[in-house]
Amino acid sequence: MLKKQKKFTALLLAMLLVVTALSTGCSSNDSNSSSDVQGNNTLVIAIQDEVEGTDIQQVGWTNIVHELIYSPLVTFSNDLSEIQPCFAESYEISEDGLSITFHLYADSKFSNGDPLTAESVKKSVLRMKEISEYSGDVEAIEDIEVVDDTTLIYHLSEPAAYMWASLCSDFGGVVHVDKADEMGNDEFNRCAIANGMFMVKDWQAGSQIVLEKNPNFKTTNPNVENKGLANFDQIIVRFIPDQFTRVSELEAGNVDVAYDIPAASREDLKANSDVILYEYEKAGVSYLMMNPDFEPLNDKKIREAINIGIDKEALAASMNNVITPTYGFISKAQAGYSADKEAELAEKYHYDLEKAKALLKEAGYEDADGDGFVEKDGKKLTFEFYSSTDRATAKNSAPVLQEQLRLLGIDMVITEYEGAYIKQLMRENDYQSASRSFEWNDADILYYVFTEASGYPWHEETVTEKLVEARYITDPDLRVKKYEEFHDAIFDQMVAVSLFADIDCIGTRANIKGFAVTNDGRSLYHDVVKE
Repeated sequence: MLKKQKKFTALLLAMLLVVTALSTGCSSNDSNSSSDVQGNNTLVIAIQDEVEGTDIQQVGWTNIVHELIYSPLVTFSNDLSEIQPCFAESYEISEDGLSITFHLYADSKFSNGDPLTAESVKKSVLRMKEISEYSGDVEAIEDIEVVDDTTLIYHLSEPAAYMWASLCSDFGGVVHVDKADEMGNDEFNRCAIANGMFMVKDWQAGSQIVLEKNPNFKTTNPNVENKGLANFDQIIVRFIPDQFTRVSELEAGNVDVAYDIPAASREDLKANSDVILYEYEKAGVSYLMMNPDFEPLNDKKIREAINIGIDKEALAASMNNVITPTYGFISKAQAGYSADKEAELAEKYHYDLEKAKALLKEAGYEDADGDGFVEKDGKKLTFEFYSSTDRATAKNSAPVLQEQLRLLGIDMVITEYEGAYIKQLMRENDYQSASRSFEWNDADILYYVFTEASGYPWHEETVTEKLVEARYITDPDLRVKKYEEFHDAIFDQMVAVSLFADIDCIGTRANIKGFAVTNDGRSLYHDVVKE
C-alpha cells in the first residue's frame, strides 16, 4: 500500500461522518449492502484504519479501498523494474523525455457508465494539480494535449523520473471531475466515481465500506491474467483497529483477507492450515534522526559511534524478525535501490562495539567512575530520544536501542509521543534525536526527508544536490548511481542512522486463490476467487 504520511486524520474524519450520516449510500442498487457476507460472490476484507475519504485527490494516504476503486494509466512491474500499461491500452515516451503519449481504449468508461475519454484524464490531472496535497508529484506536466477521444499527450517542462511513482499509484487513478463538480467535494469524497475494479456502494462510518463490481472495468496490466471484470459482485471492507480482533475474525472465517497481521500472531497462523500468510518488505525505511545543532550530538564522532554501536541484526532478532535490517536509506521494495550500495554500507557500518567505544574515547568520553556510562568533564553522555507511539515497530524497537547504547556507555532517555507531534517538534528544531520513517515506492521520497522540502531545519548542500539531480534522471541505472552518490553525501554528514524496513503481513483464508502481492506491497485482486 502506498502512503506518504501517517494516518492521524482518519479518526477525525470518521467522527465527522458519524455526525453527518450514519450510512452513506452511493449506488442505485437496492440490495442489502452489508448483511450478505456469505457465498462466493462476496469477499470480506479487514483493515486497521478507516479511509479518510474515497476521492484520491482529497486524501493524504491510501489503503486497499483506494487500490480497488482506482486504476492508474500505468503501473510498475512486480519488481519495480518496468513501467507497464494498466488502464491505458499503451503509452510512449518521446526520445527527449519531454512528452508522454497515452492511448485509451475507445470504449473506456467510468464506473457509472459515463464515457472516459482523453479529456476526462486531462480534467483529472488538472484537478490533482489544483487540489491534491501531492500536486508537486505532477508539477512537471506543463500542458496536456488532447489529440482525440483516446489519445492525449503530457508535455513536460523537463524529464521527471520522480513523477512515475504517483502516475503508477492509486493517486494516478482517473477521477470523474464532472461528477465531482456536480456533487461537490464533500459528497464526492464519500462517494467517488472513478475507474477501478470496484465502485463505492455504501460507507458506514466507523464500521465498513461496501464496494460493488464495476461492470465497465478492463485493464491491460500484464501482472494479472484476468483483464476484465472482478470475480466478486461485492467486497466488504471492515474497519477493525484492534490487531488481535482482526486475527480472530480471520481465524473464525468471518473475514477472507486481513491486513497488518501482528508479529505476535504470525507463528500461530503459519501453523494454521486454514490460513495463508503473505509477507513482504515495506517500501521505506525507519531511521534514527540526530540533531547536530545541540550537544552532545553536535560531535560527529559520537554520531558515528551510535551508528556502529547499534546491532541491527540483533534488533531484528529481538523483534521476531518482523523487520529487515537496513544500512542505507532505500529499501529493496523501492525504485532506486542498489544491492551493491547496501552491501557496501553494511560492510562499512556493521556493528562494532569496540570501534564505537574508541570513537567515544576520541571524542573525550570515558567511563572514569565505573558506573557503565561514559563521561566528559564529569558530565555523562546522555541524550533524549523521541519514540513514536503509533508505529508498533518504532515503539518496540526503542527499548532495544536504549539497551544497546547503554552497553556502549551512552544514556539514551526515551520520551514517547505520537508521530505527528514528533514531526512538529523536529520542524521546530526542538529535539535531540527522534524516531522517523517514510514509505513510498520510489526513492524520490528522500527529497522530502533530507532536503529543505521536508520542512525540517537540517539540510546540506551536497545532499540536496544529489537528491535533486536524481529526480530528473530517466535512465534507471544512472538514477541508481545518483542515489549511491546521495548515500556517500548523507553518511559524510552522519546525521541519521538507518535502522530497518518493516515486514508487513497479510493473511487470507486457505480457500482464497489467486491472491498476489507485489514487491512493494500492492495487492492484486484481479485473479482472486473463493473456492
